[in-house]
Amino acid sequence: MRTHGMKVVDPTLETELLDWLIVPARECPDETTEQRIVASYFRIPHNSWGVLQAFVRPVQIRRSRRRVLFRQRSGIDL
Repeated sequence: MRTHGMKVVDPTLETELLDWLIVPARECPDETTEQRIVASYFRIPHNSWGVLQAFVRPVQIRRSRRRVLFRQRSGIDL
């Protein structure tokens, strides 16, 4: 079971997105597996650059006993 999606964090300006993925803890038992999932499903982080000042933040990982939550913010700096 994998659940994933995208959420517009700032609905009025639509300048920031949150990509997320939830994986069962049994499918992601260690840090090596976490890094493989990050490399497979998320973009490479970078600071603001270009004309639009686009950015991608590093993936944040949160664990509970049953699930692992991966989330990454991206968007445009105004």
